Amino acid sequence: MTSNEELLQIIKQLRDENKQLSEANKELNQELKETKDKLNETELKLYKANQQLNEVLLKIADLQEKEKISRTSTIIPKSERVKNIVLNETEETLKEEKEKRASNKGKKYKKKAFDYEKYVTETRIIEPDEKTCPTCGTTLVEASSKVRYVVEIVPEQIKVTKLIKKSMKCPNCNKKDNKIYYPLADPFSGSILSTSLLSYILYYKYELGVPFEHLANHMTKTVGFEITKQNLANYVAKGAKMLEKIYLQMLDDLKSSNSKVLHSDETTLVVSRKPEDDKNRKESYVYVYTSSYYDKNQIRIYDFHESRSIGKTTKWLKDYSGYIICDAYVGYDALVKSNPNIKLQRCWAHVRRRFASIVKNLPKAKREDSDAYKILLKIGQLFKFEKEYRADNLTPDQILEKRKGPEIQQIKNELEQQLSGITPHPNSALAEAINYTKNCWDDLFTYLEDGHLEMTNNNAERAVKPFVVRRKVFQTSGSYAGAKYTTIIFSIIQTALINNLNIEKYLNYIFTNINKPVDELLPYSKEIRKNIGN
Repeated sequence: MTSNEELLQIIKQLRDENKQLSEANKELNQELKETKDKLNETELKLYKANQQLNEVLLKIADLQEKEKISRTSTIIPKSERVKNIVLNETEETLKEEKEKRASNKGKKYKKKAFDYEKYVTETRIIEPDEKTCPTCGTTLVEASSKVRYVVEIVPEQIKVTKLIKKSMKCPNCNKKDNKIYYPLADPFSGSILSTSLLSYILYYKYELGVPFEHLANHMTKTVGFEITKQNLANYVAKGAKMLEKIYLQMLDDLKSSNSKVLHSDETTLVVSRKPEDDKNRKESYVYVYTSSYYDKNQIRIYDFHESRSIGKTTKWLKDYSGYIICDAYVGYDALVKSNPNIKLQRCWAHVRRRFASIVKNLPKAKREDSDAYKILLKIGQLFKFEKEYRADNLTPDQILEKRKGPEIQQIKNELEQQLSGITPHPNSALAEAINYTKNCWDDLFTYLEDGHLEMTNNNAERAVKPFVVRRKVFQTSGSYAGAKYTTIIFSIIQTALINNLNIEKYLNYIFTNINKPVDELLPYSKEIRKNIGN
């Protein structure tokens, strides 16, 4: 065989291999396309399901307000207005108790003994799982026992249960080798606290909005012996610390969402007791972060900040890569400066609102000729396109393709010319609205880059509302530490609500199973749905 023939043979083999690779590449591309199409369809179904669930939950919340009023009316007298009560009394009440003890320092103090025995409705004996000595096989005998009384909640009833915890030992092994076998550890050992009682307190305090003083009085009347607001404060502080690991996991899950889109908003919170170096601060803030409707895990995070500074969020999102939908607050720019992988989508609803309020305050005869009205029409066209995409059930990829069309670019150009061509009176509402829009102009059109993005921050604004409602009822928070307790508990309760869980059942389950892996305790986990249902 000549060298030419060998060369031709090699070329033929290479061509055959190239043809095979080309065919394999086509097949892989087709599979990739099918997978991507399937993912898009799944995301669309998720969006619609989460949107519908949210709308249903909003209606349910309206109906439940009557039930809440009914449940709290037995605790708070109708003649008494709830005012000047701190949003999170936990830290405040604990400090009151410490101050009281400090003032009585040096004085003899004898704790009031109480006869729980006469209130006992049930007795349980708790023993170790071991029945025989692993060394010699002898049946274990009782080594000691401890009695504890716990207060438990059953439907519409508070009861006292007597627990007898027995430890066991082997009667045959010598003292040196003899081991004592104890029952399983109890997170509430030595306290009257139970999982059902703690769930009950958190539900009434943070979901129904009942102050500690009223709740303590109600429980005292129900069981017949005194439960103080100091007791409740201690229990809530313990509960918040137990829930912190779930809260932190929710934070991690939120920033690793499949859509790579977060919604953010913030609201004020007055703190009555501040550190000496911060005593002149009038307001603190609670930042709210929510997932997109395209995400499988629906999460709401409430994060307390001593000031409006966004520094804490900057640290939390240091390794985040994705989008944040927010208002025009300049503090969000710090996120982009600290992490170039973050892009902002400013909320169009905030822009539209400013021009709409101007138009509403104009005489009807002058509205249509006003600059604000003409700008509002252009903004309305952008919203109209988005509404049509949703009505046509378009997937994120299909929405992105539509947004790349010439119509939106034309509206953007015309709107920019309108804003630049107006010379409003300085300090007027129109000047303020135009400057607001210009200052965040580039970030208003980030949504054209990704079909998962929305034009508005409505998700976060809906999440802020429950907190604002309770803030109006309770006025302030006792301290920075107390506010942090609030945001941990509120995050878990609100996330459970948007995942359509029964709050009391959920709280009772996670406190009972607090030592399980955190993934099994999350409000959106399969295990939770399987174990407690809705």
